[in-house]
Amino acid sequence: MDLLGSILNNIDEALIVIDGCGKILFFNNVALSMSKELLEKELQVGDDLLHSVSHTGKEIVHEIIGEIQEKKQPDRSFAEYVNRQGATAYLESSYVPVINDEGILTHIHIFIRDITPQKVVEKKLTAQAANISNLIEKANAIIIGVDTRGYITDWNEYSSKITGFEKEEVFAQKFSDILLTKEEKHFDELLTKVLANESVHNHEIPVRTKSGKKAIFLLNGTHRTTATQEATGLLFVGQDVTELTEYRKSLEKKVEERTNELQKAFKKEREVVEMKSRFISIASHEFRTPLSSIDFTADFIKKYNHQLTVADIDAKLDTIKKQVKHMTYLLDDVLTYGKSEAGELRLIISKIILVDFVTKIVEEVGHGTKNTHLINTDLNQLPEIIMTDEKLLRNVFINLLTNSIKFSPGRNCVYLSLRGEGNELTLAVRDEGIGIPEDEADKIFEPFIRGKATGSIQGTGLGLSIVKKAVELLRGSIQAESRLGVGTTFTVKIPIE
Repeated sequence: MDLLGSILNNIDEALIVIDGCGKILFFNNVALSMSKELLEKELQVGDDLLHSVSHTGKEIVHEIIGEIQEKKQPDRSFAEYVNRQGATAYLESSYVPVINDEGILTHIHIFIRDITPQKVVEKKLTAQAANISNLIEKANAIIIGVDTRGYITDWNEYSSKITGFEKEEVFAQKFSDILLTKEEKHFDELLTKVLANESVHNHEIPVRTKSGKKAIFLLNGTHRTTATQEATGLLFVGQDVTELTEYRKSLEKKVEERTNELQKAFKKEREVVEMKSRFISIASHEFRTPLSSIDFTADFIKKYNHQLTVADIDAKLDTIKKQVKHMTYLLDDVLTYGKSEAGELRLIISKIILVDFVTKIVEEVGHGTKNTHLINTDLNQLPEIIMTDEKLLRNVFINLLTNSIKFSPGRNCVYLSLRGEGNELTLAVRDEGIGIPEDEADKIFEPFIRGKATGSIQGTGLGLSIVKKAVELLRGSIQAESRLGVGTTFTVKIPIE
């Protein structure tokens, strides 16, 4: 017994042996030490165990011993005590009955283990878990947990706030069914990545809220595993970046618009440079010819003045006047275009007797071109009087008719058709001249553009651009149809009052 007692006194657990009625038969040193700390009375062999424990402990022990006496089966209990120093202690007790051959309960072995350290750690872990759970629940961030199939297992308050879905509406529901459209495949790809242990950072995914609105989540994903590293699901943490995304898109749109504006400005600047270059080229050519003619004629008169008759001098002076007039027309075209570009042309509405206006224009153009072509007119259903800008309308008629005559060398006629239909005046000027090549058709209204087929025909290349500006100011439209070597038709539609 001394060897056995030595062994029992050196085990880690407290051991108390009682008989079937609860009387103490044996206890080891650990039990004695524990009784000094926790019990009101130290253990004594022969005492009733129930007299040694506290009131609360007495009820527990009495109940367990009663159960063992009746069922003769091992049992276990947990108890919480306050020791003499006021500290809380936690005990785990195991009750092992000893039954003789006749089935009579003779002894009960009670093993008591102090589990205070484990309980303290357990409570700390429980408190930490509660704190973490509360932190997740109250966090100002989207926190959503899903299992490996994509079914929602965690959903914090902020997620409810952003989406409008409460926890009970989303728990055990598939993430994609609740928050994504049928066309959205991003989440499945995200799920696969995280489960494959790939890092997912700042992944934008479009979702729909309960109200049907669209939102953008910026998510970071990590996978959850068991102690054996088996994947159990995923945890996503993120923010609602809908406003930031919209703001970014707005900025991108503004940058794009600004870039387009700059590109247009650069294009316009290039066009201006090209236009100036064309102007210098055309002007130097168009002005040099009449100036050379004037210079030559003046020198001729000065050199041969004593040999010339009055008729000869008058003829030479007429040549000078003709060239001066041509230069005046060129300058007028340039000035008119410059005013239109600067926005200085203004509408001056006045009353026009239409037939008289057209008749005078036809006469003026015929006289100015020395009646080289017959202007065949077709006037149909014209109103007697219209209200429009006379100067701009005159410019349209004269430029179109003069161009038709100019670019119809070797022909006898050009055709002017004018008709009124409702509140619209339709003007068509047709010639049977050289026509416009297809590759130049889209540039005919640009300033200082002269076709390759114009050859030695005089002009600044401003006539049609001035016509287009005038038509636009009159709130009308102009179109051109042409076939190379067959002729050209310009059709102008102008609203009238």
